[in-house]
Amino acid sequence: MDIGAGSHARDTERAAGMPGACRLSLFLVMLLTLAFSGNIARAQSDTDRVFELRGVSVDAQAATAAQAQAQAIGEGRRQAWRRLINRLVPKAQAVGLPPLSDDLLVGLTVGYEVARERTSDVRYLGSLNFRFNPVAVRQYFTSLGVGYAEIASQPLLILPVYNNGSKPLLWDEESPWLAAWLDLPNANGLVPIAVPYGDLADIRDITAVQAVLADREAIMTIAARYGAEQAVVVNARPVSIESTGPAIELNLTYVGGVADGQSLVRTVTPDPANPEGDLLSVAARTATSEIQEAWKSENLISPGFETRVTVIVPITSFDTWLEVRKGLDQVSSVSRRELLRISRNEALMDVWINGAADQLALALKQKDFLLKETQDGWLLYKEGTELPERYLPEPLVAPVPGVEPFTPPAGSTPLILPPLVQ
Repeated sequence: MDIGAGSHARDTERAAGMPGACRLSLFLVMLLTLAFSGNIARAQSDTDRVFELRGVSVDAQAATAAQAQAQAIGEGRRQAWRRLINRLVPKAQAVGLPPLSDDLLVGLTVGYEVARERTSDVRYLGSLNFRFNPVAVRQYFTSLGVGYAEIASQPLLILPVYNNGSKPLLWDEESPWLAAWLDLPNANGLVPIAVPYGDLADIRDITAVQAVLADREAIMTIAARYGAEQAVVVNARPVSIESTGPAIELNLTYVGGVADGQSLVRTVTPDPANPEGDLLSVAARTATSEIQEAWKSENLISPGFETRVTVIVPITSFDTWLEVRKGLDQVSSVSRRELLRISRNEALMDVWINGAADQLALALKQKDFLLKETQDGWLLYKEGTELPERYLPEPLVAPVPGVEPFTPPAGSTPLILPPLVQ
């Protein structure tokens, strides 16, 4: 016999036979228990992804295997730090960061794990995963006055359209632009980027013309199949510039997500370090960088800037309360939260975020939660939740059928009534 299941069944039976006041008390006890335990055992999925660098390749040689391993770990940690800077800090500020000593770098690191390794008497090759301490990294940026972003975006789908001068190409085998994106390494930034395979399902979902015209329905259909809620149509057109020669004109158009409707135009010239390199590969890297930089700029946190946001959480069921807590715990920029009061129908809590209230709203939006400012304060709830009537905005006064609203004539003097005499 399953003792746990039996105990649960007996508890349910006892609860069902309780008076209403006792059941309410039990419900509140469960809410309070989970409210306060959440600050102890926090879900760290977002923080793990933001401050963890996976697949850092290392290769070191030394007099002994142990020395080679130690050297490889040190080099891997420094490489991981550069990648973290790339992920969080805008390029304009990243170039001015001072070099770190080994001791300080170790202090910023939580630890590492070995994903793959090969050793010999004098050589160490491997793939390592490094995790940095979020609090220590934030303090370091604050000490230097460096702005950074740490809100992870929802996945974004790339739709690469190539204009060869005769017709737009998307899934065609002769499209070198799609091939350049498929060969591109993982961007490893705050915006997870997905590139379609160009298979039969993709061909069925959207055509090149639909992509060029930013057909929302078709784009959202293929994006959903790749687990994305937004897409960027990246048009590439070969051009020639008199001073530099061949170039690629990029036009990026966002569909869906918080940047819906925004567009960006860039001209890409050959990489000076490798002028003979594939220009379309350079263009794909440039487009990826622009997407990541735009997201960082929109979500930049000022050094040492922390905001307290008092939120009202409607509790329509026990599960909705659990979902809200989980949503807050998955936002890496939330530093702490404190429950102020709770009842069967509503909770009031203070949430501290590294940033501003609108940045918290954006971060929660990525987790399918809505944070809206109302007359009573900030309202937090799961997207799609049917809110009780008391949280809905006041309805507008309906017009009386057959009666036209009065509009004063242009240039007329408003009528001012004298005060009433008691």
